[in-house]
Amino acid sequence: MVFKCQEDSFLKEFTSKVVKCEPTNEPVVEYGKTSPFEGFQVTLENTILFPAGGGQPHDLGWLNSTEVVQVLRKGDEALHFTKDPIAVGTVVDQKINWERRFDHMQQHSGQHLLSAILEKEHNLPTTSWWLGSDECYVELDSVKVSNDVIKATEKRCNQLITDAVPVNVKFCKANDPDLNEAHTRGLPKDCMETIRIICIGTIDENMCCGTHVSNLSQLQMIKLIGAEPGKKGKTNLKFLVGNRVTKTFQQMLDREKAVTGLLKNEPSKHEELIQKLQKNLKVANKNLQTVLLDLAQYEADKIKRTQPKPKYVIMFKKEATPEFNRAVIKGLEGEGMFMFLASEEPDKPKEGQIIIQGPEEHCNALGDKITELLKGKGAFKNGKFQGKAGDLTAMNKCKKLIEEYFNNL
Repeated sequence: MVFKCQEDSFLKEFTSKVVKCEPTNEPVVEYGKTSPFEGFQVTLENTILFPAGGGQPHDLGWLNSTEVVQVLRKGDEALHFTKDPIAVGTVVDQKINWERRFDHMQQHSGQHLLSAILEKEHNLPTTSWWLGSDECYVELDSVKVSNDVIKATEKRCNQLITDAVPVNVKFCKANDPDLNEAHTRGLPKDCMETIRIICIGTIDENMCCGTHVSNLSQLQMIKLIGAEPGKKGKTNLKFLVGNRVTKTFQQMLDREKAVTGLLKNEPSKHEELIQKLQKNLKVANKNLQTVLLDLAQYEADKIKRTQPKPKYVIMFKKEATPEFNRAVIKGLEGEGMFMFLASEEPDKPKEGQIIIQGPEEHCNALGDKITELLKGKGAFKNGKFQGKAGDLTAMNKCKKLIEEYFNNL
């Protein structure tokens, strides 16, 4: 069956009758993410809501006032997922989430154009494609795609968009000779009775079940945003089409304005100023490490001079780093003390690093209890524990545990 949405991709409203309504607990899939669902699947005489297929996600919309959260194809039926039932025989007004649909149409038609140019002009066939919530990609049968090819392909696609090349749909039967000239990329197996061919001028003919624009000018523009390694021997070429280009540009412009405000400099100077800041930060961090190591040695020497000599050391400084704590430990090696040092993660104050070291008898008595309190991850090795703490809010409990242990010796 060819659905109404495939006959006319620009229909935004349509009236049809409910022929079936059954309960379902099949999950809802949204751009590859699966969520549990319990509700109903409603079948209509015909529909303008596109069921997922051919790499294009499902439409969203309404049947009267009932929201449709997913549409799937099953044979020649489109199953509309709703939370509430709709009685069989009910005539419903279908309304589509047009912003989502038109976005999918732009990305899908853009993919057809992009794949056609890559294959015909650069011998780079598309083996699959992905339409995500923010960006799309075509998977190319090549280990690498050069920047020159990417630039040439983008320029060629945008020229064809400027030329306003028409996009038409042909309907064929399985034995139609026109099918010999058409490609297929992911056509559902249950679409073989009546087959749609999407024709982009004389540039490409491709069998497809999805919804498309009627003229390349409706794509506005295409932007290729980078290639990255895909599956073994493949390359994923990312792209944006139409409204996604302007949306992404606006996001980039907003970020640039925010960075301009922070750096208090014009955008053309951002790169130079950031490089300078990175260099200064590197020098500052190096100087800070030197100061922290000197401070660590001072702390170790102060503890050594303490009389009477302490049996244990507990140190948890806000400004401490793992390097600082290791330096303190190193400065106190051979003193026969039980040492317990901790430091916070800068962006996760409840988490951090811990070091436990000292005589084996004390480590055996206290180590597991301390790491359990702090939700530590790691293991003792040669009388020393160095690992992560998942909950530093228990530091006072650890301090009390250690004090009581040594007071009872």
